[in-house]
Amino acid sequence: MPARAAKVCAWSIPVEMVDAVESAKARAGTPFRFRVTDDAASDDGTKIPAGTTGYGIVRGASSAGRHNHDGSLTLEPRYLVVPKPKGGFERLSITMNPTLPVTWTPSEPLLNKAASHVPLPVPGLVMSGVNMVRWGRNITLGPGFKFTVLPVDDLAKSPVC
Repeated sequence: MPARAAKVCAWSIPVEMVDAVESAKARAGTPFRFRVTDDAASDDGTKIPAGTTGYGIVRGASSAGRHNHDGSLTLEPRYLVVPKPKGGFERLSITMNPTLPVTWTPSEPLLNKAASHVPLPVPGLVMSGVNMVRWGRNITLGPGFKFTVLPVDDLAKSPVC
């Protein structure tokens, strides 16, 4: 019996950021733009050409701070401005692909995480003391940052892949 291939959602739309969003400066409600990187189509056949512009807002943001607190960004893509076949444009409501995280932070080195949980009292105290004065890092999601979005109407018709 042949092995079955995993189902790939044809309506997953690959996009990349156009604007830079920085955790140090962004606030909830800050708008951002992104663009479609490859030709795509929604489940109903609506063609979405590469280069189509999309818009979203920053859902939440926090800047880096003391105690090794890293900055974070939560993105909420809202819609694409898709050309109509007979001219003009229409808004296609979208959402973040639910298989991706919606909040991003800078990655922490595994060593720091592991060392802060060592049961020995001296290393634990040393890491706690260092983290009291260490500032976390901010994150910037800018041009070239890739993610995928899904048309909202398709979520009601098809299972999430």
